[in-house]
Amino acid sequence: MTTTTERPAAGRPIRIAGTHNFRSTAGYRARGGSLSNRGLFRSDALDALDDSGREAFAEQGISRVIDLRSTEELRSAPSALPIGSVEAVHHPIFDSAGLPDAGTPISLVDVYAHVIRERVPRLAGAVGLIADAPAGGVLVHCTAGKDRTGLVVAAALTAVGVERDQVLADYEASGRNLAGEWAERMLDGAERRFGPLDPSARELLIASPAEALDRTFDLIDELHGGVVPMLRGAGLDRAALERLEERLVD
Repeated sequence: MTTTTERPAAGRPIRIAGTHNFRSTAGYRARGGSLSNRGLFRSDALDALDDSGREAFAEQGISRVIDLRSTEELRSAPSALPIGSVEAVHHPIFDSAGLPDAGTPISLVDVYAHVIRERVPRLAGAVGLIADAPAGGVLVHCTAGKDRTGLVVAAALTAVGVERDQVLADYEASGRNLAGEWAERMLDGAERRFGPLDPSARELLIASPAEALDRTFDLIDELHGGVVPMLRGAGLDRAALERLEERLVD
């Protein structure tokens, strides 16, 4: 586990009306250079894009959007993307979404450990979709853009040689970006549905502490021998990882 307290800067939010956590990984140092300006983007859900949001989205040069939400989430909040200008790929990490039943607290680390133990083929498949995206930027998103998106982006960044401290900084930025109106709305909706939330549930909904991802990296090392062996074991061959690097790194 890393002990760094001062982390590198993460990508700043891009002002896209209807989003709170839309940003680029451009400029992060990787193994063969720096990440491309029109390489990998990440975001929260895109269902609230209005005309100005769609116009700003189109300016980013994104060619593929990878939606990690469940079918239920997609059906209840379909993305409002510009028509005809981007390829939308639905690739759910989980079959369903929602908080656990009352009386069964679950932490972010628990959720991430479940993915690393049980859902690695879905995680690797999402990284493969990044590698094989058409020319232009590729955006990965879920509902908050912090957990499912956080794991996919962390895996992709690590696979192309971005240092762990930078990956942790990128992940941690989500909690700051989502604070305020978005977080309050999510907490209010969850409490109306489930009643008072314990600290673990609140963290699960709105937080992205670097320690959670750092511990997940330790688990990946323990179970799989690292991110690249994990992805290779789930079906991404050397050629796919080379395409990922060519796709993201200038």
